[in-house]
Amino acid sequence: MACRVSNGHAGVVEAQAQLDQPVAETLPEQYRAVLDRVAELESSGQRRAADQVRRDAIRAYSRAWNVRTAKRLDTLAQRADRLLASPRPDARRADSLAGSAAESVLGLRRRLTSAPGNPPKPTRDAAAALPREHPSA
Repeated sequence: MACRVSNGHAGVVEAQAQLDQPVAETLPEQYRAVLDRVAELESSGQRRAADQVRRDAIRAYSRAWNVRTAKRLDTLAQRADRLLASPRPDARRADSLAGSAAESVLGLRRRLTSAPGNPPKPTRDAAAALPREHPSA
């Protein structure tokens, strides 16, 4: 039993009765389609999901080249399509983590500079404004 790729993309797996093309000829195209979707996931900021789909595709592609593998690659392509169509939970989480980290740094800076016995350190610009002794004097 062989299968083919519908419309040039990983999609519907069809039986050999519909097309006389062995699985070994279609799997590279299906695998490439999954990897293209992985690249789209990465560029949309969904790196964790992209890594998981890539690992699963590599695992499937490196095993037996049969109808089961073709179906697995189709499933992975569909999963990637769903992830691309859904809101990006990874991006929302990263944004909230970045915001809370920035707030923590600012809060720490305020506490350190306002603590008794801790005079604020001069910044690079403030240090540059201080008079310097001339080395030849």
